[in-house]
Amino acid sequence: MDQDSDYSYEEDDAAAISPPQQVKAEEASEETGPRTGRERSETSDGRESDYDEDDEDDEDDEDDEDEEDNVSSAAESQELRSPLKRPLQDAAAVYRPFKRQRGELNFGYLELLNREIQDAAQQISFGDQDPPPASQIGLTCWSAPEKQSFFEAAARLGKRNLPGIAAKVGSKSVAEVSHYLNFLQEACDLRQQQVSRSILELAEYPAAAEISQQCCHAQEEAADEISLKQEAREELREQHRWGEAWDVTPKVAKKLGRDIQSQAPNPDNVPPFARLFHVSKWLELSARMFMNSSVPGNNWNSIDEEPPSIWATTFEDFHSLVVSVTRRLVQTTLFMAMSRIRSKNAMGSRIRDMVQLQDAEAAISSLNMASGSSASWISSARRLRLDVYEDPPEGDEDPDEERMTYEEVERALSGEEAVASRQQARPDIPLSTQRNHGEDEDDDFSDVFSDSSRSASPANEEEEEIGAETVEVLEYSVVDIRADKATRKALKACIAADRQKERQAEEIDQYASYKAEVDMWNLLQKTPPMELPKKHDPGPPRRSNLSLDSFYPSGRDWARKLAYHSEWEILPRSEHEPRLGLEEEGEMVGFLTIDLSRYAKSTRRR
Repeated sequence: MDQDSDYSYEEDDAAAISPPQQVKAEEASEETGPRTGRERSETSDGRESDYDEDDEDDEDDEDDEDEEDNVSSAAESQELRSPLKRPLQDAAAVYRPFKRQRGELNFGYLELLNREIQDAAQQISFGDQDPPPASQIGLTCWSAPEKQSFFEAAARLGKRNLPGIAAKVGSKSVAEVSHYLNFLQEACDLRQQQVSRSILELAEYPAAAEISQQCCHAQEEAADEISLKQEAREELREQHRWGEAWDVTPKVAKKLGRDIQSQAPNPDNVPPFARLFHVSKWLELSARMFMNSSVPGNNWNSIDEEPPSIWATTFEDFHSLVVSVTRRLVQTTLFMAMSRIRSKNAMGSRIRDMVQLQDAEAAISSLNMASGSSASWISSARRLRLDVYEDPPEGDEDPDEERMTYEEVERALSGEEAVASRQQARPDIPLSTQRNHGEDEDDDFSDVFSDSSRSASPANEEEEEIGAETVEVLEYSVVDIRADKATRKALKACIAADRQKERQAEEIDQYASYKAEVDMWNLLQKTPPMELPKKHDPGPPRRSNLSLDSFYPSGRDWARKLAYHSEWEILPRSEHEPRLGLEEEGEMVGFLTIDLSRYAKSTRRR
């Protein structure tokens, strides 16, 4: 951000709410009379919130003041609302599923949020793992933090992404990262030679936990309360700085516009951004384009009854950005113009000291700025999922025509010739009615096979699937394998072992997901609406020496078979570069030999 903006936040934006440090138990008073002093709300685990009752009273006073402006805000909301929306008298009956609801602040979830924010800021998540010891690999010393960053990056990016791992570590080059990876691979190969079993089974690789939708909704409620508390503190900070104009609503934007047009004697009350931007147009653009998607979750009507507004601090940031970019562009344009004038004068031409269009274009190109924003506006309807009509309906009227397709909108905005008559949109045909006769016949056969499979036992199904995989490996694999009886038996045993490992990994993953969801419900201090299906601990994974990878190479070590070539060796050969034949190469070698012998004789004479 530009240095012209002298405002700096005194508090961190990320989770400024902190849990209290002291724990007190107070008896709740059942009296309904007025209360004074500092109010604390206890959670079930004994921790308390240190929010002032005065803060809550201030919020109630603000709510009363907001109720006085309900008529004006509702009218402004109706002006910006889409014609297809519910009229003003029914606005109170509109159900807004995406509106944040007030609840009880959960400090356990707040601590979890703060840890996640810290990990996201550092772009590393170590969890509860102990740091590895520092060591020296060859001539390179690896500290414990460097090793943590190395293993974290290798797990996220893969061991083939050497530049990405080196960038995450920061203090090691690509060559040092490659040397460390080769060292680890050699140690792994040496261990596998000594012990035939794999170091880690498939079930020991951690997988993402799956939680139910009800648990997701409970987390959303806890997050809503934290966001509302955080937003309330930010609003107090903005009000202290900007006063009544801290939140630029349509009403405030109109007032700022009137103050500018009336040329008030005290222009200091008008912020600088209001004199530069058409604030009302910004709000209208947000309400009708950026926040008016056909997807309910991205439409402001589904979130809140208030029309979109922008904080004054945001406008100030945009103002500082515009001033900074404009200054750089003007300075670069003047430099380009002066360079052009000096070069022309040096050649004897006398030109006027004037900035031309080509100077501005050269400045834009040198600063790597986009010369136009038409492409962004052309694709805005598709990107924002807007419903566009050539003749939009008015009021509560139903649209007489179908909405334009995104291709038609892009053609109209790009200036291309419009199609004379737009084809009527074909009704969506269910997928089941688009199948041909051949697919129907396949379905008949599939029904026959499904009927026969239902009658078979699970053991027979398992044997049939193993047999099918065996045939696939023997007949359709690139590796040449003899299809004798012993080979089939060994291959079936390896396939059965791999399938058993997959089932074992699935059981362990399901238990891990069950345990993670139970821990999350305990953290949220809530009871799930439905009893969770209990999962039993499958215990440690069972190891086996049999594996399909040991039966034939699967190509996982493809990188070892690659031959290293320098960059100059893989450059494309020029078409005009002559190719030397065998005779020409022999003559060239003989010429170089004679030349070198002459050079050696002259050196001996000296």
